[in-house]
Amino acid sequence: MNNVQIVAETIRNAKTVIIIHHVAPDGDSIGSSLALRNMIKQLGNIERVDAVITGNIPDVYRFLPDIEQLKKPNDKILHAAYDLAITVDCASKDRLGEATELFNSARKTLNIDHHISNSGFADVDWIKPSAAATGEVLYELIKALDVKLTREIAINLYTAILTDTGGFKFENTKPSTFKICAELLEAGADPVNIYKECFELKPLGMLKLHARTIDNAIYLDNNQIVYATITRKLLEELNATDDHIDGIAEELRQINTVKIALVFKETLKGSTKVSFRSNGINVCEIASFFGGGGHKLAAGCLLEKNIDESVHDVILTIRNRLKKLH
Repeated sequence: MNNVQIVAETIRNAKTVIIIHHVAPDGDSIGSSLALRNMIKQLGNIERVDAVITGNIPDVYRFLPDIEQLKKPNDKILHAAYDLAITVDCASKDRLGEATELFNSARKTLNIDHHISNSGFADVDWIKPSAAATGEVLYELIKALDVKLTREIAINLYTAILTDTGGFKFENTKPSTFKICAELLEAGADPVNIYKECFELKPLGMLKLHARTIDNAIYLDNNQIVYATITRKLLEELNATDDHIDGIAEELRQINTVKIALVFKETLKGSTKVSFRSNGINVCEIASFFGGGGHKLAAGCLLEKNIDESVHDVILTIRNRLKKLH
């Protein structure tokens, strides 16, 4: 059997399934979770399938079908142990957050992902770094499971692919990406509405946060490096939330002199989450040095240090990396 057949067989052998994605979820992780839940619900062998989210649902994705079905990891309705725990779009086990115990207690585990930094942490690993998004990986599973491509699945998978390709502008966009999306449109995904929901309809607090953060960004080494810091105090002042930070690193990367753009965010626990974006340099290697991962041009890590210390350590590492490249 090839990989997708092994994955399909693993799912068919389970009666109870829990689906988990990474903390601070994005469009790919949420869309993939909801689409997979809908696929599995169609199988005759399944008695129960749940999908969980750690933290709050980002405002931008509240339009997705069945999003209200996402459970919190501590929800009493969840089983203590599932036949199968499936992670989607999660590059490492330590990014499961509060849902880690649900993964550990399952009788069997399955890891479906597209991050190149994912080395495999489940009983069955299906990792395709060549895919534009985990949603693109899951598209293959529709035929393998012999389930119907419903309108709900199509909307969620299209959202997953659209957001992880940055609106089809990242280099991970390939001819196969558009072929898959054509099938999703035929199944009922509305590209105009989904694009508007994901990229155009933004709350005031989010726009204020982006404007303030970009205006206060720090430029280094002839504007080749740019970074911004976001504290809990700033979020509170602007009535913004953590998910409103999404997109700032990408906007900074668009500056024509920039090679690496970074956003340092203070977490509720006082640690620092770092988002990397690049115009050619492999930032996944840099993020991996700090225990993170991701893709060549888009990666992240979490440092158990305050923002000032994190900025110092990461910027020093990046400068040393850039020197070696010259």
